[in-house]
Amino acid sequence: MEKKIAVLGGGTGISTILRGLKNYTKDISAVVSMSDDGGGSGILRKELNILPPGDARRCLIALSNTDETLKELLNYRFNSGTLKNQNVGNILIAALTDIFGSFDRALIEMSSVFNVTGKIIPVTLDETHLVAEFASKDKVVGESYIPKMCYRLNTKIEKMSMIPHYPRANDDALKAILDADIVIIGPGSLYTSIIPNFLIAGINEALRDTRAHVIYIANAMTQKGETKNYSLRDHFDAILKHTDYEFIDEVIANDFKASPEVYENYYNKDESLPIFVSHEDRAYFKEKKVKLTEGEFIDIKDGFIRHDGDKIGASIFKEALL
Repeated sequence: MEKKIAVLGGGTGISTILRGLKNYTKDISAVVSMSDDGGGSGILRKELNILPPGDARRCLIALSNTDETLKELLNYRFNSGTLKNQNVGNILIAALTDIFGSFDRALIEMSSVFNVTGKIIPVTLDETHLVAEFASKDKVVGESYIPKMCYRLNTKIEKMSMIPHYPRANDDALKAILDADIVIIGPGSLYTSIIPNFLIAGINEALRDTRAHVIYIANAMTQKGETKNYSLRDHFDAILKHTDYEFIDEVIANDFKASPEVYENYYNKDESLPIFVSHEDRAYFKEKKVKLTEGEFIDIKDGFIRHDGDKIGASIFKEALL
């Protein structure tokens, strides 16, 4: 029997994992955060009063089994005219939402058309807005503004919350987590893609109650405006700060070092640094009784560091089959 996998996150992070996982099981549920308010998604959200389609579109493309040209079409972004910065896939999701009357039904129809492995599930169907409180005591509302303001204030994020305070979880998201054999959290932007899912009412309880083995895939690099100088433990502690329960059983962390030139480019552009496991991290996770799996889990393409979904999938399913 195939393993049931639920992947929880947002942004581009989990889409890379999904591409690898679908080689190991067809029973995949991508539970996607719904707080994006920037770019084309933000425009459609504001003008059409729909949930942001961008993160769901990325997952749909990752799990689709269709012609590469169609995948390119879904990803195509207009560069001029009244459609400037709009994405074809986002527009299709918006159109289907209008036709069928609901965002989740639109994703079901899109998944059918593009022969998607598994399901793409919004973590909530409520309209939400992210709120960040900084160490400086300043606050800002809006996912797209949080990293910019954090960087501008040269401070740290202390606490995340939402408007409304506790949006309702999508019942399908709760079911996916509770029924899963393995739940994967991340990778992705810590405060704007990962933690927002824990602010949805019912998600923490589902993660506590699931029989699944819960895995957190650690980021390979720090992120400008969110996690400057963060260690692996800092990421984990930030998650625990925003959850009511300690439900993570395993952390997967990259230990492969890219060339100095790659890291130099990252630092010059985004002030980002690599995240490697330290002796202190190992002692911390041992004390927490959290399994720490280190390995070569990234791929470098055109100077960019990305998680390698195939390598991560191989690691996860090797353990799952033991």
